[in-house]
Amino acid sequence: MQLASVVFYGRPGEQALTMFNLEGDLDQWRDARVLDCPGGPGSLSARLRGLVGEVVAVDPLYALPEEELERRALADLERTMAGLRNSAALRPDFDLEACRDQHIQALQAFLEDRRRHPEHYRNASLPELPFPDQSFDLVLSGHLLFAYAPLRNGGLSSSDDFDLAWHRLALTELCRVSRRAVHHYPAHTIERVARRHPYATSLLADLPPGWRGAFSSSCYDQGHDGCTDALQLARIMLDEPEFWPSDD
Repeated sequence: MQLASVVFYGRPGEQALTMFNLEGDLDQWRDARVLDCPGGPGSLSARLRGLVGEVVAVDPLYALPEEELERRALADLERTMAGLRNSAALRPDFDLEACRDQHIQALQAFLEDRRRHPEHYRNASLPELPFPDQSFDLVLSGHLLFAYAPLRNGGLSSSDDFDLAWHRLALTELCRVSRRAVHHYPAHTIERVARRHPYATSLLADLPPGWRGAFSSSCYDQGHDGCTDALQLARIMLDEPEFWPSDD
């Protein structure tokens, strides 16, 4: 499957917690300020609200009125589902109809949460975010970096807009606005037997000063076999205990 532009496509909050390896790990973020970038029409913010100190989501399409947002999300969902039905990148047993239903439920939760908390949904996009340095304790970024790399580099994009240079700028910006950690998913290629993404390997070897990171396996299932790595980065804190996921 290939895409000419980024689709406005969201996931249920529970799935997002799984893909970011946050299940059972939210206690340490109880008082944290969290950024979801890009938020899309997913329900991660709604799921986290009340469990963390504050959650803010950003997306360039949040500038649109609600009716147009919903229209765009549904159109992109149906277009994506049509592409996935004919995609060789998914396992034959992956349940696309259940996936579609979950995305529609996530969209409704997103719209309801945005109505209640419009100030926490900001119109912004990588690689430049409108926040001061270290504005958030935890930054979550899903299904943009690596997923939209050019086709020849294991991504979905039919253009070269999201090349390695763009990825470097975007990841540096995510680190800039985070005080403590950046969790990113996926860190693998988008193909039937996924592999660790070459851009992710390159960026991990050359992180911004004061940061360290590691790959970690994720239990999130989006229909691929092989590597399902996430990428976890942390600002180096001399007074914090050493803990890192296995890089095997």
